[in-house]
Amino acid sequence: MVIDIKELFLDILTIVKFELKFYKDKESPMFERIVKTRVFQQRLQKLKDFIMSYFEIMYKDQESPINKAALRTQLDNIARITNYYDDLSEFYKDHTQNLISREKILGLIEYSHIEVLFLIFTNILDWEHYKSSLLFPTDKAKEKILKEFLGRLASSDIKDIEDLIDLEQEIDTFVQAIEV
Repeated sequence: MVIDIKELFLDILTIVKFELKFYKDKESPMFERIVKTRVFQQRLQKLKDFIMSYFEIMYKDQESPINKAALRTQLDNIARITNYYDDLSEFYKDHTQNLISREKILGLIEYSHIEVLFLIFTNILDWEHYKSSLLFPTDKAKEKILKEFLGRLASSDIKDIEDLIDLEQEIDTFVQAIEV
């Protein structure tokens, strides 16, 4: 699977903008109507698609130690945020992958509350930022640029949609750095 890094950055920024807008709109008396709009539903589907695509990467090569570690970490995070099992019980730690099958995870993603999806998305970005990349497992240059991009995105300077505009305008610079 070939990933266009510029498209990836734009997709991530679109989802982050959606997340910021969601929390801002949540306070609006019009919130119920906003959620029903086609634009909102398209953005929600884009978020689900991103998460599902990432899980497909993890499940594709389950023999890879990096994919195994990523899948286990993501499933543990999902189990914790969805209260899939009592987090105080260490018994389930080794059984998470059996308890939350591929089919269950895809169903969970499809029908989860949007805030749970944002948490899953954040966990995916954290993995890509701090661990070995599943998006660019063999291209260290792209992995480095992705980590730099995610570092900028996680900056405390980003508090509102307007704060993302500078980062969005720098995407071409990031991409040109790879192509040189």
